[in-house]
Amino acid sequence: MVKTTPAIILSAGYSKRLGEHKALVEVANKTLLEHAVLKLQQAGCAPVIIVVNQELQFDALMLSNGAVVVVNKSPENGRTGSLKVGLNSVLAELGRIPKKAIMCPVDRPGWKASHIGKLVETESSCCLTDSSVNGHPVLLVKDDLLNIMAANDDAPLKDIVKFEPVAVDNTLLSLNIDTPEDKARLTESADFFVEL
Repeated sequence: MVKTTPAIILSAGYSKRLGEHKALVEVANKTLLEHAVLKLQQAGCAPVIIVVNQELQFDALMLSNGAVVVVNKSPENGRTGSLKVGLNSVLAELGRIPKKAIMCPVDRPGWKASHIGKLVETESSCCLTDSSVNGHPVLLVKDDLLNIMAANDDAPLKDIVKFEPVAVDNTLLSLNIDTPEDKARLTESADFFVEL
């Protein structure tokens, strides 16, 4: 069940190409961070953990809607390092490594709360796919979570985990907010974000 599945939102990068914090970019009257938190909470994920850099900590706390905010002190080490910070927080919250966990980069917002249930139904690590486009969030199962915890912080996740595709529709999986052009595309797609 989704309600027993923790979720980790990755938002520790410094967004150098975009020139502003990705988590604070707004669409449909909410920040990307708020959209991610609310969709995961609507899907029933708990706990929801937000991994941020030191600079974003206060804003994340203000936008967290009760989610747990943790700081990655070395975000330059990469996504796997941030995921490990989040997993350590889940471990502290639950007292154990979960059977499954959702990982959600804040800069990949093109999904709906309903898609989380499809991920959680599977028994292996998997990613959303729509018309041959793979994307986020992803589901990670316990064996892969343990492998991530043992990996170097800078190890690419694709070298640690093999993701099975889970077909969904009504997504914008190719939307990746990295540049001002991506932000413009996000604004053009604002209608998608009105409903979680």
